[in-house]
Amino acid sequence: MELDMNTIGARIKARRKELGLTQLDIKAAAGISSGNISDIENGNRLPAAATLVQLSLVLHCSVDWILTGNFPVQENMPGSAPQTPEEQTLLYEFRNLSPADQEELLEILQMKLRRAKKANGAGSSPSNPARNDNLAG
Repeated sequence: MELDMNTIGARIKARRKELGLTQLDIKAAAGISSGNISDIENGNRLPAAATLVQLSLVLHCSVDWILTGNFPVQENMPGSAPQTPEEQTLLYEFRNLSPADQEELLEILQMKLRRAKKANGAGSSPSNPARNDNLAG
């Protein structure tokens, strides 16, 4: 697979703007020089491996997504199936929310899981027991 510097740069720039970050914010959070991030966003260079990891952390996305635009499939996780497009969208949009809104959505999800558990009379959600365990709090 050949990596397209212009597409990678455009994806990074779009994600940075979605999060309301400036190049200076990236520089401060990830230790990447503003000149380097500018070169990456303009398609003049590919980010180094260490830079990719820092960008993925700051931009709240995977290295896979930065490089390919695809969400990673979590095949090796027990009890997980490939994500549907709806699940990918849900996760992507969740990451765009403020921490307070993320917490509120998690509380709603936990409430719905408790209702489902009561209705089913079972220990955990049949669709993904690992998720139910991870959300219990």
